[in-house]
Amino acid sequence: MDFFRANLKQTVRIHRVQFQRLLFDEDSDVGPELAELFRDVGENYLRIAERISARCESRQAAED
Repeated sequence: MDFFRANLKQTVRIHRVQFQRLLFDEDSDVGPELAELFRDVGENYLRIAERISARCESRQAAED
Protein backbone atom coordinates (compact mmCIF):
# COMPACT_ATOMS: atom_id res chain seq x y z
CA MET A 1 0.00 0.00 0.00
CA ASP A 2 2.95 2.35 0.44
CA PHE A 3 3.45 2.42 -3.33
CA PHE A 4 -0.20 3.33 -3.88
CA ARG A 5 -0.08 5.97 -1.17
CA ALA A 6 3.06 7.54 -2.65
CA ASN A 7 1.58 7.38 -6.16
CA LEU A 8 -1.65 8.98 -5.00
CA LYS A 9 0.17 11.74 -3.10
CA GLN A 10 2.23 12.57 -6.18
CA THR A 11 -0.86 12.56 -8.40
CA VAL A 12 -2.77 14.83 -6.02
CA ARG A 13 0.16 17.27 -5.84
CA ILE A 14 0.38 17.49 -9.61
CA HIS A 15 -3.36 17.94 -10.03
CA ARG A 16 -3.52 20.53 -7.26
CA VAL A 17 -0.91 22.66 -9.05
CA GLN A 18 -2.75 22.30 -12.33
CA PHE A 19 -6.11 23.22 -10.77
CA GLN A 20 -4.48 26.14 -8.98
CA ARG A 21 -3.16 27.49 -12.25
CA LEU A 22 -6.38 26.94 -14.22
CA LEU A 23 -8.84 28.13 -11.58
CA PHE A 24 -7.13 30.79 -9.51
CA ASP A 25 -4.61 32.59 -11.69
CA GLU A 26 -6.03 35.99 -12.56
CA ASP A 27 -5.30 35.66 -16.26
CA SER A 28 -6.75 32.15 -16.60
CA ASP A 29 -10.03 31.47 -18.30
CA VAL A 30 -12.26 28.48 -17.70
CA GLY A 31 -12.02 26.65 -20.97
CA PRO A 32 -11.24 23.35 -22.62
CA GLU A 33 -8.03 22.94 -20.61
CA LEU A 34 -10.08 22.70 -17.43
CA ALA A 35 -12.38 20.09 -18.95
CA GLU A 36 -9.35 18.07 -20.07
CA LEU A 37 -7.88 18.29 -16.59
CA PHE A 38 -11.09 17.04 -14.99
CA ARG A 39 -11.19 14.12 -17.42
CA ASP A 40 -7.53 13.30 -16.74
CA VAL A 41 -7.99 13.54 -12.97
CA GLY A 42 -11.04 11.28 -13.08
CA GLU A 43 -9.31 8.67 -15.19
CA ASN A 44 -6.20 8.72 -13.00
CA TYR A 45 -8.18 8.30 -9.78
CA LEU A 46 -10.25 5.49 -11.27
CA ARG A 47 -7.08 3.63 -12.31
CA ILE A 48 -5.60 4.08 -8.85
CA ALA A 49 -8.83 2.89 -7.23
CA GLU A 50 -8.91 -0.19 -9.47
CA ARG A 51 -5.31 -1.08 -8.58
CA ILE A 52 -5.95 -0.65 -4.87
CA SER A 53 -9.13 -2.73 -5.06
CA ALA A 54 -7.35 -5.48 -6.99
CA ARG A 55 -4.54 -5.54 -4.46
CA CYS A 56 -6.99 -5.71 -1.54
CA GLU A 57 -8.93 -8.50 -3.26
CA SER A 58 -5.74 -10.51 -3.84
CA ARG A 59 -4.76 -10.05 -0.19
CA GLN A 60 -8.21 -11.20 0.90
CA ALA A 61 -8.00 -14.25 -1.36
CA ALA A 62 -4.58 -15.13 0.04
CA GLU A 63 -5.94 -14.94 3.59
CA ASP A 64 -8.88 -17.29 2.80
